[in-house]
Amino acid sequence: MKSFISYFIKYPITANLLMFLIFVFGLVGLNSLRSTFFPEMESRRVIVHTISGGLSPIEIEESITKKIENKLESVPGVKNIFSSSMENASVINVEMDRRSDMYVALQDVNNAVDQINFNVDIDDQYVKKIDFVMPTISFSVSSDKSLDFLKSEVDIIEDELKSVEGISEVEITGLPEKEIEISVSEKKLLAYNLTLDEIRSAVLQNNINLTGGKIEVNQNQYLLRSNNKQNSASEIGNIIIRVNNNGSHLFLNDIAKVKETWSESSIERFRENKRSINITISNTETQDILFIANYVKDYVKTFNSSKEKTEAKILFDASTPLKQRIDLLTKNGAIGFLLVLLFLTMFLHPRVSFWVALSIPISFLGMFFLAPSAPITINMMTMYAMILVIGILVDDGIIIGENIIRKFESGLNRYDAAVEGTMEVFPAVFAGVSTTAVAFLSFFFFEGMMGEFGWQMGFVVIVTLIFSLVEGAFILPAHIAYSKALDKKQEKNKISLFFNNLINSFRDKYYKPLLSIFLKKIYLAYIFFIGLFVFFVFISGVKFTFFPSVELDDLYVGYKIKPGSSIEKTKDYGDELLKLVNEVNNFLEDSLNTNVIRSKELKLGPKSHNGQIQIFLEAPENRGIKVYEVVEMLRKNLNQVEGLENLIIGVGDPFGAPLSFALLGNNAKELEAASILFSSNLNEIEGVAASSTDYEYGPDEINFTLNEKAESLGLTNYQILSQVRQGFFGTQVQDLQNNKDEMKLWIRYNEQEKNSFSSLENMKIRTKKGIFPLTELVNFNIDNKIVSINRKNGSKIIEIEGELASENAFSSDIVSEVEKNLFPKIKEKYPSVRMELSGSSDEGTITTNSMKKIMPVFGFLILCIVLITFRSKAQTFLVFLLMPFTLVGVYFGHLLHGMPVSVLSGFGVVALIGVLVNDALVFITSFNLRLKKGDSFLHALELTSINRFRPIILTTITTVFGLLPLIFEKSMQAQFLIPMAISLSYGIIMATLLTLLFLPVLLLTVNNIRLFISRNKSREEVEPAVKELNNSL
Repeated sequence: MKSFISYFIKYPITANLLMFLIFVFGLVGLNSLRSTFFPEMESRRVIVHTISGGLSPIEIEESITKKIENKLESVPGVKNIFSSSMENASVINVEMDRRSDMYVALQDVNNAVDQINFNVDIDDQYVKKIDFVMPTISFSVSSDKSLDFLKSEVDIIEDELKSVEGISEVEITGLPEKEIEISVSEKKLLAYNLTLDEIRSAVLQNNINLTGGKIEVNQNQYLLRSNNKQNSASEIGNIIIRVNNNGSHLFLNDIAKVKETWSESSIERFRENKRSINITISNTETQDILFIANYVKDYVKTFNSSKEKTEAKILFDASTPLKQRIDLLTKNGAIGFLLVLLFLTMFLHPRVSFWVALSIPISFLGMFFLAPSAPITINMMTMYAMILVIGILVDDGIIIGENIIRKFESGLNRYDAAVEGTMEVFPAVFAGVSTTAVAFLSFFFFEGMMGEFGWQMGFVVIVTLIFSLVEGAFILPAHIAYSKALDKKQEKNKISLFFNNLINSFRDKYYKPLLSIFLKKIYLAYIFFIGLFVFFVFISGVKFTFFPSVELDDLYVGYKIKPGSSIEKTKDYGDELLKLVNEVNNFLEDSLNTNVIRSKELKLGPKSHNGQIQIFLEAPENRGIKVYEVVEMLRKNLNQVEGLENLIIGVGDPFGAPLSFALLGNNAKELEAASILFSSNLNEIEGVAASSTDYEYGPDEINFTLNEKAESLGLTNYQILSQVRQGFFGTQVQDLQNNKDEMKLWIRYNEQEKNSFSSLENMKIRTKKGIFPLTELVNFNIDNKIVSINRKNGSKIIEIEGELASENAFSSDIVSEVEKNLFPKIKEKYPSVRMELSGSSDEGTITTNSMKKIMPVFGFLILCIVLITFRSKAQTFLVFLLMPFTLVGVYFGHLLHGMPVSVLSGFGVVALIGVLVNDALVFITSFNLRLKKGDSFLHALELTSINRFRPIILTTITTVFGLLPLIFEKSMQAQFLIPMAISLSYGIIMATLLTLLFLPVLLLTVNNIRLFISRNKSREEVEPAVKELNNSL
């Protein structure tokens, strides 16, 4: 290694060439990187969707879902099987483990399903892999004109967007399907002695395109074909149903009304009380989020300027937070760079400061050079990692640069000073970078969603640090060696001379006396540092949460009314709630003199009695009020609405509800009762605003049972109910194509008869033995059944979600209360029920548990690196002993800023460990070198402490001030980064105290123990460094 470093210093053009290549190839790599919101990841889910008409949820579960579940259990790589059995359909979601090849998994699932023999008729079934698609931007198009007009506008928008290169994924929601309906009355059927089946058959036989082969005449071929298929309502109405005995024709229009209409939509959307349709554009693996978002925003602006009765409004833009984070990185990086340069200039020569600070852009450009081959993208997580690593990039440069200057000032020439100064600290610097890299290598092995995202963070930090090490070891020494900073004739820089005198004065006046006291009375040091540790870690009451509460810019109002209610009634309640939302908004605008709510949208469905109001706020830095304060005001005002079955108001967290629990069991009655009790008790826990479950009953059902007359006629349930279904639900006749629209042709009763009890009672059932009123053949009873049966890995499951009452409520505290007190009571009353965390709570548990398994492994690797560097078990142990004490700074910082410790804080702690190990390694390495040169133990300890004071203080100042702009940043994006910055900055301050004050005490303590064990030996003789030197002689 020395020969390599010497070569670069002797021939500085090599260092400049290396720097130039990193610069050029880094820019090329940066230019090829795409932008995405989150890191791209492969979906690990396969869905099995099965449709069987006429079956209840219970029948679907028994006849379809369980059979598929049992078969899937033997498929390799299956991690979890989630299923939902609902009326007419079974949906099974298969989650595969991370090691599975998803193309093989898809084929395995498909083969397993194909082997099943179902004892019911399957109308449709498909197996497909769920693609991970990240929405880029979403906007709504609203108008007070007809839905036909709105559809025509949306069709044009969809075509124009899809024609743009770089945009392909365009999804339309809130627009029902167009269909043609043949609506008939029972009265007409009786008058013309027809059945719905006969009408359907006549339409099928007449509305058809048919090829009849070909004929060859005089060597010319002619195709035989009938092109009689009509696709419009007016043309279909002219189809002949039958020819009467007198030769006259009975047309479809004579007995039915044929019209184009809209299917019953599962979701309807309204904005400003106008019907709206949402258009969502997503990016694929090859598309850039920033390009898509910028194009769509320009498109919306142009669209609005050209329309009068139609308005488009941006609802969601994933590029905004991404650009904000890019701007945040750029701004804080620039400010941090200038602050680092400023403080380095204060203590070092300006030229040395410049070359040290240059490691920041060079290291990033080196990472950008390799990033496309990883491959990674510019996304929220990689930006997070770049902001994180900025704080520690210049540490190695400071250590190497300062040591080169110290060697030069001791009398060596510039060449020897550069070589010796670099080589003396390089092993410790290399070990320090290696420990940090190994710590972040663990990110590649985290499980859960964080594991899918974390590897890109690890890549950014590790590769950036590697290039920082390369720059510090090969480029920086060459630049300093030939810098005017090592010119003895040059007059000392007055600024750096002043601050060096200042820091030396502080060292001599405060640090040396305090260190002397601690070394003479080591028990005082133990009392001080252990006391701090016990207070802040065990007594201070710092809060913990998996993900901190940050200022977001959207919230929702979810509500339910009585199951079975019409969608019109649900909209009436939504309008009433919207009116109260507007009142709150008006009050806030008058009070704050600024806009608070940017826009609102009412969404109805997917069940007719469900509704949700999506509220989009202005940016946190512009609205003058916190999101939870808005939520609290809405809760007070909206709770006055009567007739709601459930009302829940919360923040639109991208990770899902903050509280999510799953109750599992096979006893359906116990599970239902337990969920009701659990939800009501959860609401009573302090910090919980409201909760809801996914277990609900559907609308009232009218059940038919055959009476004695029907049985005596030999009728079956199918014969009767199939005719009821034809009339009230309808029968699909054909698929039609009208321009670009695919339309279904249906036949059913008209609207008046579909919505009347009397029409049901008077309905006529056709049999071989005559026509009978339905009431003569069946008995009616009204019942109520569940909407769907959900299962996980063979057990029934009910999920309960809850919202936090305020930003001061922590999900970790509530989860702990549930696990310790609430659920044990549930378990005692309902022993067959068990509980699991789900949603974001489950993701947090998965990640945390994987960390507990993985971190000891990587901790051992770090231990090996330190042990190899020191070749002393005791000194290695001392470095590890310091690590827990850094939590004092971490906890103090979070308490000072009023923030809970979270997983984001943990990322800062991982980086902090590397900084601490780096400082400790350099300190102990320098101490060992002095012992080898013949210094006495105490003298070596004192000189090492004094000599390491300035570089350690410098690295601390540059790191803390580099992160300071981020800590006091007010933008929403900074809220995700502040916990990391607090951990790193305050933790480094504590690490500085530990390295400069506690580490010397620990070294002295170990030396005292060695003296006690090895009697008749000096302090120096018992030290591993001296023993190693003596053994080598």
